[in-house]
Amino acid sequence: MNKKNRVWIFGISVLFLIAAVLIAQARVERRYRASAAEHITLVVDSIDYRADLTRVYGKLVGRPHTSQRIDEIVLKCNDMTYGANDIDGVDFKRWFQWEDDGVIPIEIDFPKMNTLQSGVMIITTPRGVDTCHLTRN
Repeated sequence: MNKKNRVWIFGISVLFLIAAVLIAQARVERRYRASAAEHITLVVDSIDYRADLTRVYGKLVGRPHTSQRIDEIVLKCNDMTYGANDIDGVDFKRWFQWEDDGVIPIEIDFPKMNTLQSGVMIITTPRGVDTCHLTRN
């Protein structure tokens, strides 16, 4: 190949790389606030709106050395109801225990949704149902 073809191939490769990065970049919204609940408290750090799902990053706060279980999480917003598909940090329908600091980082996956300004997370546990109001600051 001559030098001119190499320059064109390099330029086109760079353009494709830039396009791929821009397309794949997810939008992360921060500054959310959640209210405390009776049985289990979820503090939301950020929400990542991706092309295929919406991921909520947060932490569960509880009393150290106690156990709890999450059976289901539902997010209600904009007249829609979204059930959580997956959770990382703890497992659905399995008991877990808080360590010394009483904080467990979690990631909750929901189906794809639009940016929300406010919503209600309903967390079902064996000890009862907690409602956490989620508001964007």
